[in-house]
Amino acid sequence: MKHLGILALLSAALFATAPASAQSSGGLLMDRDIVTPSDLFELSQTTFSLGTARSMAMAGAFTSLGADLTSMAINPAGLGMYRHNEISITSLMSFARAENNAPAFNSNSKNRFSIGNFGFTANVYEGSGPLVSVNIGFGYNRLQDLNYQYSYYTQGNVSSIADVFSDMLQYSGINRDQITGGFNWSNFNPRLWGSILGYKAGFTDQIGSRWQPTWIGNNVDIGNYTTVVSNGSIGEYDISAGFNLNNKFYIGATFGIQSLYQRKTYYYGEDYVYPGNGTDPNLDYQLLYSNFNQEVILDGAGVNFKLGMIYRPIQNLRIGFAFHTPTYYWIDRTYQAYTDSGVHVNNPNDPDGLKPGPDGNQYTDALSPVLEDTGGYNWEFTTPARLMFGISYAFGNRGLISVDYERDWYNGMRMKNNPAGGDNEIYNDTFRSWYKGANIVRIGAEFKPLPFLAIRGGFGYMGSMLQDEEQVSAAPMTKQMLYYSAGLGFLLSPGVALDLAYNYSSTEQTDYNLYYFESPSGINGSGIYNTKLKRHFAALSLSFRF
Repeated sequence: MKHLGILALLSAALFATAPASAQSSGGLLMDRDIVTPSDLFELSQTTFSLGTARSMAMAGAFTSLGADLTSMAINPAGLGMYRHNEISITSLMSFARAENNAPAFNSNSKNRFSIGNFGFTANVYEGSGPLVSVNIGFGYNRLQDLNYQYSYYTQGNVSSIADVFSDMLQYSGINRDQITGGFNWSNFNPRLWGSILGYKAGFTDQIGSRWQPTWIGNNVDIGNYTTVVSNGSIGEYDISAGFNLNNKFYIGATFGIQSLYQRKTYYYGEDYVYPGNGTDPNLDYQLLYSNFNQEVILDGAGVNFKLGMIYRPIQNLRIGFAFHTPTYYWIDRTYQAYTDSGVHVNNPNDPDGLKPGPDGNQYTDALSPVLEDTGGYNWEFTTPARLMFGISYAFGNRGLISVDYERDWYNGMRMKNNPAGGDNEIYNDTFRSWYKGANIVRIGAEFKPLPFLAIRGGFGYMGSMLQDEEQVSAAPMTKQMLYYSAGLGFLLSPGVALDLAYNYSSTEQTDYNLYYFESPSGINGSGIYNTKLKRHFAALSLSFRF
């Protein structure tokens, strides 16, 4: 289904306090009917700290190292260092934990088993001239884990999402009779579907010409309950070739095909506590609780190209460079929203005819259609370009140290097609204005106390991609990430290796709103929240060389 109307200023969908037009809405629970710049920001982040257990234990510092299947995703020139064939598979366990600046409501943890890496490389040519060898490879590397969950609640609030729903209906010029009974949902912009569902569940009503939350009293204590559940991942299938020139220069290329899937569910609820006996005699109808739930599914694919080179001026020193083109993504998207509520009827005359049950309450729910951005109406965009530099030194056969630097240009992201009805340049101007290039550093080391045993460790830092990371955003966005890793490698026999790895990452995110609406009369909005994500990964790789 094609979106209707023109997009509001998208910077308002990125930062809650961004300059806005006459009216704008935003926040974690708003604008879920479109792909926002903050959504694209999340989907574009790649740490390269996953992959094989050896690479993971060394924090992914493999730009100048080689002879590892993760090289296909980082620097394909490393494939040229193979002098044999290899098959490898890596199992991965992830344990995500969240911390909020509000008490937990549901679980703040999510665990997942998956395949972190698998692939093979074949030594297809051995020569005696300048071209020493050629290797080709195919592999899969998990680039990002999108499995997490966070929840929290606050009480004693005076604001409600019903205020935002009321403002949206008011400033959109919608009359009550247009959305009462049966009607065609496609006649209304999907950004208003949540507000329409809110009306159907009693969040708001039109009195005269004014929309307002008439079923919520003035002296109410409002409790907000929020849960966000994300499932999915981003992985890449790599087709690579690496060339060894005089055992000095190694060059390589990779054609990458990325797969993306994310199912994100937003659960939001409010309850209403009145003083005294819990009823407000001034209200004919009194909301007891209300829920507003939304589900967004992203399912897409992307393509990119990687070029790399490694130079070995002396036997133990390696210097590597790699360039990753932006990934061009095509994403299908579905969206659906749901509301339900419990209402107590205070007026025995029941003027609106709700016909409550024996307990004096009436329970209602409403479901929107499924909004599908598929086929010719899918979303297309490009992620940042990446440039990598690495240097490593080997201490004979006893160990090595490797350092990587990576630069990612998030201000170079571009929207190529959006079904929301607005100009792509609205997105692109937001990328230019709010994002910047990010700096990533990775350090890894390996020590072999025994010929059959390797001890590994690593550290990584990913800096901010935001020009102003202190700005309150409309959704949590990464400010920085730190990750630490360690692992062991065992040579079980001349051709069989077993590697173990552990990786811990901590992600600092921006402060954000749940909802807000800005109009000439002022701003209706929630409080400000903060969520930190901490992830633990454990991996096991089994590889066979022959």
